[in-house]
Amino acid sequence: MLGLSTRGATRHANGGPGRSKRCIGDWKGLSEGLWHALGRLRIGLGACLGLLLLVFLPHGKPLLLALLVFFTAGFIGANAVGLVCRPERRRLVELASMLSGLGMISCLVVATGGADGPLLFLFLVPVFTYGFRSGPRAAYLSAAVNSAALAVISAVPLANGFSVLRVLGPAVVAGLMWIEAAAVAIVLKHIAVQRDELMQLAQHDPLTGLLNRRSLYELVGRMAAEGEEFAVVLVDLDSFKAANNERGHLFGDEVLKRMAEAMQRAVRRGDAVARYGGDEFTVVVPGGREEGEHVLRRLEEAVERVSREMGVDTGLSAGVAVWPEDGASLEELLQAADRRLYRAKELKDGKRPDLEAIG
Repeated sequence: MLGLSTRGATRHANGGPGRSKRCIGDWKGLSEGLWHALGRLRIGLGACLGLLLLVFLPHGKPLLLALLVFFTAGFIGANAVGLVCRPERRRLVELASMLSGLGMISCLVVATGGADGPLLFLFLVPVFTYGFRSGPRAAYLSAAVNSAALAVISAVPLANGFSVLRVLGPAVVAGLMWIEAAAVAIVLKHIAVQRDELMQLAQHDPLTGLLNRRSLYELVGRMAAEGEEFAVVLVDLDSFKAANNERGHLFGDEVLKRMAEAMQRAVRRGDAVARYGGDEFTVVVPGGREEGEHVLRRLEEAVERVSREMGVDTGLSAGVAVWPEDGASLEELLQAADRRLYRAKELKDGKRPDLEAIG
């Protein structure tokens, strides 16, 4: 269910843990479009490396040729499957792609001279591609398995005689891989922080930190789709405009922030508080009218307490509407809640309610 507006409700506003437009593994920041673009890029890269290996492959080495065909087919096949498989299967597909790609690159390095050859740098490529596609752990895992492959490739010629170049080249490439993995992790961390900041700005009111109107609409739409009854409490702060005009807008902003904090503390863990606009707030309450009215009483106490602390004569008027009894959409629910809020305000002012207006 929902948490308070800046915690669990944010998770609901994002679409919950089952979001379809984020990717796999240990990093949740890759868009679905970029996932597919990188997959297609890998397929093209695998085909090019396979053709390159056929050119450099020495004649009379059928085992190396068989390994080339096996690993290239596995790499291209794994990435093709990754384009169409369900997100929960992608972690396994990425592992298969990583291992088959490692085999393909190893064959190419061996065919062009092994530790003494010019293509050792190809081991740097997977660290980048797997890191940015699946996250920091994938980058470090790729660096680890590639380092192991480099160690094996370097150990074979060393059995026939020690050479500084045969050790130095692979060691430099291995060191660069780990530096590259660390750099990928740092970049992804900054991307994740910026993404979260943008998400916060897009979903929350900048003054109070509460959910904004857009998030409110998305939240109510999802709850209605789930089919469980919930109440919408519309709250209007009485006499706020007078205090705002008399003591200044900065003071008025501080009142709104303090009221928002008090409302967050007053609601239950399963409720979500949003700023609808101006001095109007909305609380989404799982359950029926009784739960909504219970939360409303707690809100009244919270607003009264803040008013005393800040020396303002501000109370609240509110109306409660219940889905689906009072409406099927947020607009209909707010209209019903607004009619009841209007009636409450008229009664509080000692006026006779306009029955035609309140319905």
